Amino acid sequence: MDGRILILSGPSGVGKDTVIDTWRARNPRVKRVVAYTTRAPRTGETNGIDYHFVDRPTFDRMAAAGDFLEFKEVHGNGYATPLRDLDAMLHQGLIAILKIDVQGALHAMNVRPDALSVFLLPPSYEELERRIHGRASDSAAAIALRLQNAQEELAAAPQYRHRIVNDDLAATVQTLEDLVSE
Repeated sequence: MDGRILILSGPSGVGKDTVIDTWRARNPRVKRVVAYTTRAPRTGETNGIDYHFVDRPTFDRMAAAGDFLEFKEVHGNGYATPLRDLDAMLHQGLIAILKIDVQGALHAMNVRPDALSVFLLPPSYEELERRIHGRASDSAAAIALRLQNAQEELAAAPQYRHRIVNDDLAATVQTLEDLVSE
């Protein structure tokens, strides 16, 4: 059985992690490609599980060596998708989830046209604002930046093959399952 790549994007607060975690619990073939980042871990995050946390020189060396499918700056930090991990998942017949921002997703779609691209939309912009403001880990400046970026990201949604409004978790997961089964 061949693996599949699913690019999943959406604004901060739309529920990407919740959707992925729920889908992974339902389907053992679903695995998230753990991205590399230069940002510091948040409370409760584990290196190698949530992200591969590296310093800037390491990140830059890996990027220069061609170790990443895509890499970019988001909210002032480097983020990247490791090629080796992605390829290993595909060879194992897994559904490799790339949870990446719009900038990285558009690049990845060009490099990997075989990837299924999905943009998660909030039920409303007001609900998205409520979710972003509800994050206890973000400063007022970070919230303002996330809201500004959300506007830009939402404008890019039509560039994705599929768009799903994440207003019902079970329905969202079922739609993803249906898409990878096509």
